[in-house]
Amino acid sequence: MNKAVLKKILKVFLTLQWAKELPRQGFIALGFKRNEADSVAAHSWTTAMLTYMLGTEMIKNGQKVDLNKAIKMALFHDMAETIVGDVGTFVKGMASGAFAGIEEEGLKWLVKDLPTTKEITSLVSEYTQRKTLEARLVKLADNLDALAQAKGVPAAKDALKYFKEVYHITKIPFHKTAVGMILKDEIEPERSWQKR
Repeated sequence: MNKAVLKKILKVFLTLQWAKELPRQGFIALGFKRNEADSVAAHSWTTAMLTYMLGTEMIKNGQKVDLNKAIKMALFHDMAETIVGDVGTFVKGMASGAFAGIEEEGLKWLVKDLPTTKEITSLVSEYTQRKTLEARLVKLADNLDALAQAKGVPAAKDALKYFKEVYHITKIPFHKTAVGMILKDEIEPERSWQKR
């Protein structure tokens, strides 16, 4: 690998380390303690994992999902927050879209020297517009990840109703079912390995 390119990649990589310590502000605003709110990096990872699992099943059921694209989109969807910080969903709503341009500029600044700049910015733009199945799948995973985080914290009880109101964004039929299953405690984390 060309040393100059490697240097550019490592520069972004080192900057992304900040996302490991950046708490998701929507949860802090709901009254979560700092140790109850996950980081932007943790959220991106679990969103990508869920995107992979759900997307794989959608493909098995005959839907045409570009899984490679969707996973990348999930990994990149909050990348700009490393630079501009995380702003909670409710605050973004109050600002009527004002943060979109700020996040777009932050992302461009962060990845400007990477060989993959165009791909990353294009995927994040596609995610933001939510016109493709892949973008809506990632939004569904993003939503379920936030719900899973909020579900176990008493301070978030009032905010749980928000998760019932976002089905129209994804237009994926099982989104509503998944939210209902989580809210009604129909499923729990895998723990059978503890019973051995």
